[in-house]
This record gives sequence, structure tokens and C-alpha cells, in this order.
Amino acid sequence: MAPLPTFDFNVMTDPRPKDTTLPAFMVSTSRGFLPRTDPIVHLPTEFAPLESLLTRMPIVTASGSPGLLATGALGAAVRDELPDLSNAIEKYRADLPLMNALYRDYSFLASAYLLEPCHLRFMRGEPYGLGRQVLPAAISLPIVKVAEIAGFKPFMEYAGSYALYNYRLEDPKAGLDYDNLRLIRAFEKGLDPTSSEAGFVLVHIAMVKNSPKLVRGTVDSLNACLAKDREAFNEAFREVVAALTEINEVMNIMWNKSKPGSYTSFRTFIFGIQNQSMFPKGVVYEGVRDEPMEFRGESGANDSMIPLCDNLLQITMPETPLTDILKDFRAYRPGNHRDFLVAVRDCAESASLKKFALADPSSAALYLFALDQVRDFRWRHWCFTREYILKRTAHPTATGGSPIVTWLPNQLQAVLAQMNEAAGYCKGVTGVQDVMDVADAQAGSLRKEVAKYCGERVNDSSNRPSVAALFFLRPSLQKPPNSHGHSKCSTALMLLKINKTDNSKLQTHSHLNLITSDSLQILLTPIPLTHTVRATMASKAKEKEMKQSAGERRKGESALSDFADFVQKQQALRQPPGTAPASASKKPAEIEEHDELSILDTLNLADSAPRVHLRALLLSAPEDEESTTALIGYVKGRLVEGHGEALFDLGLEDNGDSMEFTKDEWGKAVLRVEGACEAVRVDYKVLMTRNVGEEGEEVEVGPGALKEKGCCGKLVLRKRPESVDDVIETRIAVVGNVDAGKSTMLGVLVKGGLDDGRGKARVNLFRHKHEIESGRTSSVGMEIMGFDSKGEVVTSNVAGRKLTWEEIGRRSAKVISFTDLAGHERYLRTTVFGLLSSEPNYCLLMVAANNGLIGMSKEHLGIALALNVPVMVVITKIDICPPQILEQTITQVTKILKSPGARKIPIFVKNREECVNTATQFVSRRICPIFQVSNVTGTNLDLVRTFLNILPHHGNYNADAALEFHINDTFSVPFVGTVVSGVIKSGVVHTGDTILIGPDSLGQFTTTKVRSIERKRIQVPGAAAGQSASLALRNVRRKDVRKGMVVLHKPENPALNPKVYREFIAEVLILSHATTIKTKYQAMLHVGPVSQTCAIIDIDRSYIRTGDRAQVAFRFVQRPEYLAVGDRILFREGRTKGLGIVKSLGYDPTKPLNPNAEPGTREV
Repeated sequence: MAPLPTFDFNVMTDPRPKDTTLPAFMVSTSRGFLPRTDPIVHLPTEFAPLESLLTRMPIVTASGSPGLLATGALGAAVRDELPDLSNAIEKYRADLPLMNALYRDYSFLASAYLLEPCHLRFMRGEPYGLGRQVLPAAISLPIVKVAEIAGFKPFMEYAGSYALYNYRLEDPKAGLDYDNLRLIRAFEKGLDPTSSEAGFVLVHIAMVKNSPKLVRGTVDSLNACLAKDREAFNEAFREVVAALTEINEVMNIMWNKSKPGSYTSFRTFIFGIQNQSMFPKGVVYEGVRDEPMEFRGESGANDSMIPLCDNLLQITMPETPLTDILKDFRAYRPGNHRDFLVAVRDCAESASLKKFALADPSSAALYLFALDQVRDFRWRHWCFTREYILKRTAHPTATGGSPIVTWLPNQLQAVLAQMNEAAGYCKGVTGVQDVMDVADAQAGSLRKEVAKYCGERVNDSSNRPSVAALFFLRPSLQKPPNSHGHSKCSTALMLLKINKTDNSKLQTHSHLNLITSDSLQILLTPIPLTHTVRATMASKAKEKEMKQSAGERRKGESALSDFADFVQKQQALRQPPGTAPASASKKPAEIEEHDELSILDTLNLADSAPRVHLRALLLSAPEDEESTTALIGYVKGRLVEGHGEALFDLGLEDNGDSMEFTKDEWGKAVLRVEGACEAVRVDYKVLMTRNVGEEGEEVEVGPGALKEKGCCGKLVLRKRPESVDDVIETRIAVVGNVDAGKSTMLGVLVKGGLDDGRGKARVNLFRHKHEIESGRTSSVGMEIMGFDSKGEVVTSNVAGRKLTWEEIGRRSAKVISFTDLAGHERYLRTTVFGLLSSEPNYCLLMVAANNGLIGMSKEHLGIALALNVPVMVVITKIDICPPQILEQTITQVTKILKSPGARKIPIFVKNREECVNTATQFVSRRICPIFQVSNVTGTNLDLVRTFLNILPHHGNYNADAALEFHINDTFSVPFVGTVVSGVIKSGVVHTGDTILIGPDSLGQFTTTKVRSIERKRIQVPGAAAGQSASLALRNVRRKDVRKGMVVLHKPENPALNPKVYREFIAEVLILSHATTIKTKYQAMLHVGPVSQTCAIIDIDRSYIRTGDRAQVAFRFVQRPEYLAVGDRILFREGRTKGLGIVKSLGYDPTKPLNPNAEPGTREV
């Protein structure tokens, strides 16, 4: 029997670190693509002049003093001090690792020498200009010699010089841990390990540290494919995916280790010679050749890990000039790396690895997941390019000479295309759809961003787009693989001839040919508009044509507040499932409520309230059992009112009279409260005092009036929870425009540290990788913040560590659940869904100080007002906002909050006293606290935490009614099954309960049982009304449940089974619409967690418009839903259009809302 074929490239298992006859770089299963042993740091004594120059060269030397590059003195020093050391090189020729070290050092010196003038101009704010055009023989002769021996080009390369052979270990015993890595050579401040230059290089080394697993997985997968061993192939690909995942995780720390704003200050020195304006004719290597020479610069694209994946996965690159550059880059790698990549490519092709992978759904999914990790890597690389380079310099080319805008997207586009192909072979595999959702979103985003940055450079005569750029923007110019016809540049050249100007001098061989803006316009004109672009243009044209007048807009805004109050009162009449509707003859009494005065109820000032003389109870002796029992009873009563917590005014009677405590009496009263609290397992915290402590103490705020002498203060009392069931829960929806700092603020509050100004605090909050890359939330994120019974924030003892939900839940007595919502307009549907489905008790509106209340901030505020949720405002980024701009923002926010549509009373919280008093009064929806904070400096963050700690419970839920659980998310959990999460609207649910879940597309409910229940990821026996929870269900597939369904108890009598409705009648208020609304109008309607398109089938008049209140009949377009009379609805078409409340379920066409309507105007 013939032996099975195997991958025959010699991948080292033993890197033989002491063997100096082997090149420094050889692929191994233990070191991956890193050198066989750690780089040589110090050169032999013969090279002392070279070592001396390199030590003194950096802008900031190891000693901290300015170096030669800081003053532009390097060029003169090279000419005066450096001899030709070629003979010394011959002495050590056989020591290949030393040759690599010499190559590293000479290439650093060569780049610094050639680009020193460009750096000096750049730092003065000038264009780069020209670099030195001649490399002196003292550098050129040695670098050519060592490059030839070591197997490199005679210019700086990524692996052999700048990155992978440029590190040392601070402690040799500690290995390759990131904190143990240091640079050997640097241009700017890189010898300081905390500098951005050091971070930039060391992160690359930390990434490649994970390459051994990638190499092993590659070799094993090729051998398994050759042997047609499916199980071994899948196992090998799991290792490939795991390795790439680790590499991407390390790559993501670049944001923290190297500042985007610092990159361009050392980037100048890593530019190459080829395709760079600094060297229009190349560089003459003195004593080597008389003709100029060209070499590409150092680039991360020269790393071998992702090209290895390209070859293994057989990713097909488009035939464009950009791909030609990609092929050219292959020569700028260590020779052994090049040979290994070629061997992998050839073996994958001969074994048809891609075909083998796609032949089985499990293998195809692993193949797709590997592609997804390559996509993730390239997308992150694109994000780095965007943030570090495109936003900070107009220079058209990358350091390696590729077009800066279109180079990376060229490869990323190829990966996305291959993912689309592979996804079709992964039927029934969990997780595939999530991967493709991200890929699809990125594909559209990528094209928009490339078009944006190319467009920004169109009108810059010094930075016009390249032909290569047009190949990316115009897929029609790309020649498909194996196609016949014109050459890849012929189409572009033919179109260029149309230009009015003379383009005869344009060349095509460099792939970077500049074209005029006229010819660009000709090229781009025929591009067919996408459906999205057409829709956007049409929408904008329509908006312009039908723009509302200011009076019409004010009509809708003014009606909002009154109608929201009406809806709030109507919700009290909501008929929960299983209850009979109120008799028509028994109309509920209409009660005139004044929300501004609701605070009086909390002070027990009603005439019927029994008067308790607290002073006597507080100053009585501890032995007085009657007084002690009365005090304990009083504390218990306050805790019941406050759902487990209470704000206690110590020193004031219930009617507000002062007890005139002396300091001694205050002390006794505190001890009495402490004793009563201990008796009922309650803790307390002093929030503020008057006339008790010395001025300047944290809680002492001084007397409220000049004549006030008595001691008093506010305490928060909170029960110690016996189980998770006793934990107080408050839900807060966090909204605001994109870039307002929502996720950053939550990251700072939850983790306890401060932000670094570059998004450090928000990273752990994002749910998706594309959110991390863009820094923008696109989904409904959930975070929790805990306070213990003593009012202290529950945080980790380890700085920067984020506690798990389980840890927070078990250590907390009160939990704030934040719903982090998206701020971008494209995610408005997600934001509205999050606002309605999470049943928030409060809404936290974030406003960036330097932007004001713009964009979606106003839309979010309007929705919060429509839902009648108490609103608090946090103005962020005050540390970077000029005072006059901050003042404008404050004025704008105040004006909007006081407007007729909002009718809020803005209260600016600037100190502890205002914080505590405002929180106490926040039972009124009319009050709107406003905080001004900085997440970087920490200004006023303590006030926000204090406010959240004492925020009173808000919301009315009936635990005695029948169960109604609204599903706002679904999951499939390994070894558990299908899990649904949401909020319990009414009733109680326990583990083991038999329940109904639905409705499905046919309006049916499925019977199942509750397997287990979790709150804040902690298993509990049950959950009650007002609590958010997750239910694990028995024998239910995830695909059979969806957001918007409800969970109900199964009734014993089948006649009482829940009913669903496709049609219903609601009373609505039109908040904003450019024209009139008539029957057949369709909009997205939101009812709690339900989001579905609805059509208007009847109106009580001919038409309605902005500001009108009307009875409207709706019909769900897709499927019936579970509704109840009294449900609040919100409908929108893009922006929010209307608010309403369900008045009746079902619709009888024989009883039209507008009997006088003409026949045919109602939908049947």
C-alpha cells in the first residue's frame, strides 16, 4: 500500500537556538514566525562607531536626553564618524543571526539618514519635501553586503529589521510576555516601553508570539486534507481558528498601547523609497550602483501570518493593480518564510483544500470561521489606518508604497466575497448567520468609507486618486479571475482618453498614476446608483419639497407633553390577561393629578396619616422597649414604601419641622437609627449633614439658612438582601447622539477607572467586533452597576478589572441595569426597540459638550418624553470643550427642556447637596437633573454615582395579577437550550411552571415548561413583576421564538386561552409628518418588545396631520400579536411620527370609525 501524501516542507520542531549557521528566521512549530532565538542586542566591538551613532540617534535617547534626530544632527554625524565596516562584516560572515542584527542596525541608520530632513519639515507643519537622495558608502556598502548574506532587501523590512528582530527581554526568565518586551532600536521615543512607538512595534511582536499554533494548525490541516481525514481536518482547523482569535485579541490592544495622534510623528522614518514623493527618482547607493535604486518601506503587510491564511484558505484576490502590489510585497520577507508560504499555497491547491472543506457543513463552517478571523484582522487593520493615518495626514501612500485608501480594502473585499460563497455550504450550523450579519454590514460600510476618503482627496491637486483607487471604487473595472478580454488597465486608459485635457503623459506601470478631477468625474459618472443611494436621494428630495413650517412642528411638539400624561393615566386602566374588561356602565373616575405635587405623598402629609413624634423615639433610651419597637416599626414601614430602601431625614419631623438637635443629640439619634436598622437587617449611609461636622468634610454641606442651628442630615437605609430575589433593581435606558460618550460613561461607571480619551473604558461593553473597531454601538447592550447595603459601589479590588454579573449580583443590595442604546440614525429601530422593550424606569440622555443636543439626541429625548419616562441629562467631554461652547450647550439644553413639548424643570447638579436633594425629589417627572462630567479627569463622576445610589424606585407592577412576561431577546445556550430574556410585566413565574409562549406566525401559542430562571446571570427559583429575568425553556427551539413574544401561564380552562389580534384601534397623536396621513399609510409600529410594520385601515376623519389626535384602526402586516387595552404604542417612518394607546382590540368593518367616509377609502 502506497504511503499517504504529506505536506513535505521542513517545518522545524526544534529551532536550534545556538546554531549560528542557520538564518535567524526559520518557520517552526515552537516559535512560529518569530526568529529562532531572541535577537542579538549588542554588536561586536568592531562595530562600536555604528553602535555609538544608533545609541545617540533617537529623538529621545534611553537616558531621556535629546538625540541626534531631535536637532537634525544625524547626517553630519554619519559623515564625520562612520567608517566603512565592510571588512569587519567579512570576519563574522558565517554567523547568520549576527548578520541579521547588523542588517537591522544598518537599516535603522539608513532610514534615519535618508528621511531626517523630511521629519524636520513635518514637525514644523510643512510637507515632507525631499529626503536625501544619496546614501553614503559607509552605510550603502555594508547594508548591501549584510542584506545579501541574511537574505533581505538592502532597506528596512518588517521582520528582519523594524519589528520581529528588534526586541529584547527585560527579564530573560519572564519570556515573551508583553510587559517584559523592550525595543533595541528606535527613532523617536521607542526606548521608553510606555511610548506609542514602542507600543506600535511590541504589539506586533506579541501578535506573532501566537503564530506557532497557527503554523501547527496549517500543517495538520494540509496533512489531514491530503489524507482525506475529515475528523483530523476539523480538529486542525479549530486550532487555526483559535490561533487567529488569539492574534486578533492581542491586536486589539494596539488602541491602548499606541496613541493614534502620536503615530505620524515616528511614521516618517519607516517610509520606503519606491512610489514615495520624497524620492521621485529613487536613491543612489554610493559605491554600489550609479543608477538610483528603489525599495518598498517597512509595512505590517510584510508579516507572514495573514498571507499564510490567504494561501491556506485559497482566497482569490481580484486582478487589479492593488493585487500586483500584494504580490510584490512577497519579496520583502525572510527567505524561509517566503518558501513556506509558497509550499502552503501549492499544497492547498493540489489537495483542493477549499473544495474539501466546503464538502461538509461542519468543515465548511470552520472554514468560514477562519475566513471570518481573517476578515476581523483586515477590518481592524483598516480601522487602524483610518484612525491613525487617514484622519491625520493627506499623504497618498502607505509606508510600503501602496495607495493608502484602497490597499487594505482590496484584500478585505476579497475575503468578504469568499465568506459569502462559503456561507452557502454551512446550512444548519449555529453561529453562521451572526458571522454573515457582521460581514454584510462591513461590506457596505467599507465601500462608503473608501468612497469618502477617496472623495476627500479628489480636489487636492497634490493628492489625486490613483488608477488603483478607481479599480476598488469601480468593481466593473476589475477583470474576473480566468477571464478573457482587455488588460486590467485598458478600460481605465480608454476612459482617460475622453478627458478634455492632455493625458498622454500618464504612465500605468507604477499603479499610482495621478489623474485630474475632470477625468475622475468622467470615470465615476456611469456608476449605477445602489438602491440605498437612490432611496436616500429621493428621501432628501422629498424632505426638501415637503418641509414643514415651524408652526406645524411646534403644534406637534406642544401637544406631546399633554398627550403623554394622558397615556400615562390610561395605562393604569390596562387590562392584564385573564381579567374581564371594565363594564361600560362603570366608567373609572377621572382624577385630576398634579405630578409636580406628588412629592407630598412621599412626605406623609395627608391628613389621615398618623402623626409619629420621631424626636421622642430617637432620643429615648435604648432600654425603652416601647419606643424601640415603635422606631423599628417606623423603619419597616418606610422600607416597605421604598421597596427595600428609604431616604431618611434625620433631624426633621415628617411634616418638615426641625428637631433642633444638638451635636450630642444627633450622635444619640444616629445610634438609635443604627440599632433599629440592625434589628431588621438594614444598613445605612449618611449622605449629607448640616451643622454636624466641620466645614470641608465630605458629607457636611452647611446650614440651609443663616438662622438654622439644629443638626440634621439625610441617610439612605437599605435592606441586606437574603437572596438575589431581594436585590432592588432599577432599569435605566442610556440614549444620545452618536459619539456623545454613552458607552464610555458606562465603562467608567461600571469598571471604576477613568477613560484615557481614546475609548479604553468602552471596549469591554461592546457586543460585536465591528463595534470595537468603529467605537460605535449598533446593538442593545446591557451593563449593570451594583451598590451594597451600605451604599458603596461594588467594584473589583483589582484596578481595571471588571466584575462579572454574578459577582455584582451576589454582592449588591441594589443593582442599576443600564441599557446602552445606539446613537447613530441607522440604528434608530434598534434604539426604539431597546427603549420600549426594556421597560426603563429612567432615561439617561447623554449630550457631548462640544456638540450640543444634535442629531438623534432630540429624537431620543422626544421618545423618552412620549413614554413619560423620567429623564436625566449628563453633559460629557467638558474637559475638551471650550468654555463658550459649553455655555452654548447648556443654554440649548435648558431651552429645549423648558419648551412646551417637554415642560421639564432643569436642575444643574454641581455639588453633593444639590445631588441628594434632587434625587429625593426625582419622584416628579417634571424635574430633570443635569450633570456636567468628564470621563477622563473624573470631574463630577462622584455626584453621578451618589445620585444613582439614592435614585428612588419608580414604576408600578402588579405581582398578584396573571403572569405576563415580554420577551426582548433570545439565546441558544450550550447544555441549557433555548433561553428567552425580558421583563415581567405582571405576575410571578417559578421554575417548573407550565407556560404558553407565542404567538407564532399563525397566532398560535406553544406549551412548554420553565427549566430554570436567572436574574443578572444568577439562578433563582422565581421572579416577580417589575423584574428582568431570563427563562430557560424545555423542548423549544430557538428558531421558534422571537423578540416580541409573550410568556403566559397556561390556564386550566382552555376557553381562557390567550387571544391574539391582527387589528386594533388606538387613540393617537401625530407628532411629526410632512404631509397628511390617510388610510393605507404604513409605518413601523412599536408596542413594548413588538416591532412590526402596520397599515392604517381606518381613521375617524378624512386625514390627520401634525398635532392631531384621532381614533385610528391599525392592521399588522406580517402576523398577529398579543396586545392588551391600555398598551402604549409608538409608530415611525424613519423618524418618530406618532404616539398612542390601544383603546380596543379587533376591528369590525361594519362599524367604521368614520361613517361619513366615501366608499373605498377604508381598507377591508
